[in-house]
Amino acid sequence: MAKTKISPDSKSEKRIYVSDIHMGAGRSLNSENVYDWLGQKEAKAFADFLGYLISAGDVQEIILLGDTMDNWVCPINEVPPTFNEIIEAEHNKDIVENLRALALKEDKKVIYMPGNHDMHITGEIIRKYFPGIVFGGSAVNNSIYRTSRLLAEHGSAHAMFNAPDPVNNPGSRLPLGYFISRVVATKASKTGSADRHYWTYIDDFLEMLGPQKLPESVFEAILEEAHITENEEIKMNGSYTFKVKDIKDKYANLYEQWETYYGKGMAFKSVMAEIGYLGDLADTISKKGDTNIIIFGHSHDSEIDKDSWFVENRIYANCGSWCDKNKPYTFVETQKNNQNRIHYVRLMAWEDGAIKQLGEEHVDF
Repeated sequence: MAKTKISPDSKSEKRIYVSDIHMGAGRSLNSENVYDWLGQKEAKAFADFLGYLISAGDVQEIILLGDTMDNWVCPINEVPPTFNEIIEAEHNKDIVENLRALALKEDKKVIYMPGNHDMHITGEIIRKYFPGIVFGGSAVNNSIYRTSRLLAEHGSAHAMFNAPDPVNNPGSRLPLGYFISRVVATKASKTGSADRHYWTYIDDFLEMLGPQKLPESVFEAILEEAHITENEEIKMNGSYTFKVKDIKDKYANLYEQWETYYGKGMAFKSVMAEIGYLGDLADTISKKGDTNIIIFGHSHDSEIDKDSWFVENRIYANCGSWCDKNKPYTFVETQKNNQNRIHYVRLMAWEDGAIKQLGEEHVDF
């Protein structure tokens, strides 16, 4: 039997979830070997999308779901950019202007949720540069957006290499993934290529070594590929440095720590989250409470699905990204039909200056 299509209430307003823009300082954009993730073409596309949202009369809220800015992707021999430098970078000018204009619209609410690549962004910085934007809380404490039975968060808090690390790095809580990003950026700055992503190593080493040896083995493999020795130093803000060897030793027991704190099942799921399997975590969240819509970013893979083998009447959606040259610019849209008490979730794309629907699911509320 064909599914009956129920139109949403024309008066109901939409929420837009967008993730993983990765605005960097753009230091490398005019060099031969580019390591910045957000290029000028992608920056223009996102700025244009924000311009569309400014005039979109049916949009109630815009939730920036993490990694809007990025001060992780920087070679180890450079001091990382500050958020001030990123916001004031020339190639981000149109994004910043349109985001400011969007935040000042009286009929819209803009919420900034940090991810892992902007985990140290503060409410003070957001209020200074973007008056009107609501700061969703520190990523160090895993900021979560909720409305009725919907939960949205960046997703990195469930991924072993990228979750805030209070055990090995109790001060800054920078995880191993931060240092991996610095090493990968170093390789790109030397060669112009970062084509091998670290999660492919995870996939390989899971087969060969099992999960316990993953943190140390993955980091060693990436160092070798980038031709970085253990005695080299990683420059940090505040004029201090870390030796590469010290970083490797610091996170050597990461898998065992996750098993101790979260249990064996969650430790393994946190590894799978690093290679894109966030849907299993959506199932876990849904089973624990009254949540039936889960929206993540982080993986850079846009998707939407309804139900699973283990959970019925739940929707998992991923916003995708805006900085990957070979992927579409995607976001998630939600809309309630108040008359029929149906909550719609749509995977959408921004294509040639227009909106395109890629998929739709719905649940009761």
